[in-house]
Amino acid sequence: MNSGYRVLKEVLAKYTPWLACSLALLGILACHIFSPIPDLAPTPTPVPVVSVDELRFTDPETGTRFHSLNDFITDQYVDKTWHTTSYHLTGNFYESSWCRGAGTLPDCQTLYSTIDNRDQHILDLWTLFYQDYPEVTGLGFHATWVPVAAGWGADFSFSEGGGSTVGEGWQVTFGQYAASTGQPAAELALGSGYSYKIYETNLQYSSSLPVRDDLALYLAGPKAMRDRGLAQIQVLAQRVTTQISAHQVSACDLNPYQGGGINPGCTSRPMTPAEETAELARAEAYFTAQEQLLSDHYQEMYTAWMTAFPLDQHWP
Repeated sequence: MNSGYRVLKEVLAKYTPWLACSLALLGILACHIFSPIPDLAPTPTPVPVVSVDELRFTDPETGTRFHSLNDFITDQYVDKTWHTTSYHLTGNFYESSWCRGAGTLPDCQTLYSTIDNRDQHILDLWTLFYQDYPEVTGLGFHATWVPVAAGWGADFSFSEGGGSTVGEGWQVTFGQYAASTGQPAAELALGSGYSYKIYETNLQYSSSLPVRDDLALYLAGPKAMRDRGLAQIQVLAQRVTTQISAHQVSACDLNPYQGGGINPGCTSRPMTPAEETAELARAEAYFTAQEQLLSDHYQEMYTAWMTAFPLDQHWP
């Protein structure tokens, strides 16, 4: 969930200006071809950034939750040690970010290339608009905390009511940092959905509960988080074992590379008995390690999560 959100924001930030320029160029070329005197379109008026109080939420309850989070962050949580971008428009997002720490970027963005920077604390609150801005829909929240040196960090994301644009769900990824630099020595993700990849097949399991009800089970305390997480990991592990044993997962042979930087893709085929045996062993080792990691470090994980944002104290 949080990864998909970062990808979506990076794509919007990267390609929206390019698309705008391309469309403007096509308009100029059309005028040049079909009109004896080419006319440049007037520069569009920038969309004004309204205040939070001027937003009109399509769902009043979502609006109440958004304002509750915003008020808590601005009035009770952040102080002068934090930097804020203030509310601004990025693509179809109306959002604000707050950050502090030597590892953060000036614009408070959380990117794949910087996610493991030590000493960073980032919050991001957003909603979405379409044609009737400042009418908005949905709520998204993102909190990242990475320790100054070694220790556990947490990256949490939550989204609801955003429709097909962003999707609905939540996820927290824990990273165990064994040194002052580099990637985590171990990672574990909990959330409303779980997945495991074999060749090009993603085997998935999602909670049947509403997203807020599912999250509440994990927020009840460290032991509740551990027990719920272990149960969900075991459900996915059983699903993976069942699918492999029933010969429902295909292998994938890489096609010849044709050049041009284009992914050649692969040709699907049934796994051989030896491959199935190997994948069963790999899955068993992976899920056993994940269960052990959660059982051994659930207290530190929960503390890192609540350090990213005190959801146990304030979650509307």
